[in-house]
Amino acid sequence: MKLPEPTILEPTSVPALRWGIIGPGDIAAVFVSSVHGHTAQRCVAVASRTPGKAETFAAQHGIENVAPDYQALVDRPDVDVVYISSHPGDHKEHALLAIAAGKHVLVEKPITLKADDAREVLSAGKARGVLVMEAMWTRYLPQSTIIRSLLEEGSLGSPELFMGQFCLDLKRLDRLWAPGGGGVTFDLGIYPVAMAQQFLGNPILVQASGRNHPGGANEEARVHLEYANGSRATIVISGIASSLQNATCSFEEGLVVVEAPFFVPSGVSLLGKDIYDEGDHWVDTTKVQGHQGLSYQATWLAHYASQGLVESPVHTHDDTIAIIDVLEKIVDLIES
Repeated sequence: MKLPEPTILEPTSVPALRWGIIGPGDIAAVFVSSVHGHTAQRCVAVASRTPGKAETFAAQHGIENVAPDYQALVDRPDVDVVYISSHPGDHKEHALLAIAAGKHVLVEKPITLKADDAREVLSAGKARGVLVMEAMWTRYLPQSTIIRSLLEEGSLGSPELFMGQFCLDLKRLDRLWAPGGGGVTFDLGIYPVAMAQQFLGNPILVQASGRNHPGGANEEARVHLEYANGSRATIVISGIASSLQNATCSFEEGLVVVEAPFFVPSGVSLLGKDIYDEGDHWVDTTKVQGHQGLSYQATWLAHYASQGLVESPVHTHDDTIAIIDVLEKIVDLIES
């Protein structure tokens, strides 16, 4: 068995869109750095509700314009697309603001904390005729293009069992434990849940147990998912303990291993079912490493926008809503 080659868009092959930033926090800093370092896209304006924060962010990242508020940012004629990385509880409000102004939107994951809110945002984007994408950046990494090609080939047969874990000791990360943020399930768990969806589709049964932080947010979850074709997924999520962030999926004819950490540019192995099978291996040797992989989604967004699309073909609106629905059920089960 051989792995297919990855599909990597040449950054200069797509239009150079002008980006506005809402919510210039830590993840926005990494996003802007990755975009300016690895794409033809350019961030041209930023806004924040915190006095002085946008000015500091702009100076640090070479952004020429600071908007006085979010409405002024989305109304700028020199902004084509808005990247939203504010508090998850504010994503709906800010996305609808940008959509109403006729801007394409990339919303940090989770796009919202409720599936109904996600439906409202995505429906608004379709009605306005703009592209709305959740920033599920793992779908745009080279290794994900390999996985998609493998699944399309069908040579592995039916999927059987997915196993993934994202456990990272983040006890000191205050924002994770703030009320209304979704806890570790929405912050970390969204990655293995999304990867399980890529391999297996959407589950018909969600079971979960775990524990909550003293502040109320969930801090650990053990998740079991079942699918109509009989396949299963086991996912472990923790914000209070660490492990390798790995993911594997067993098929009738082989095993796909996404190297740890699976959510950044890493590698893929395709193994036979024999314990000693050497298989085939692909390792990401590009200069886009770690969280600089956030840049890929920006290039793909520009590509999709140039085609007039209103949703990502590899992380559709239905995909986005289904993942939020699973995460909601996990949180509810832990809290019950």
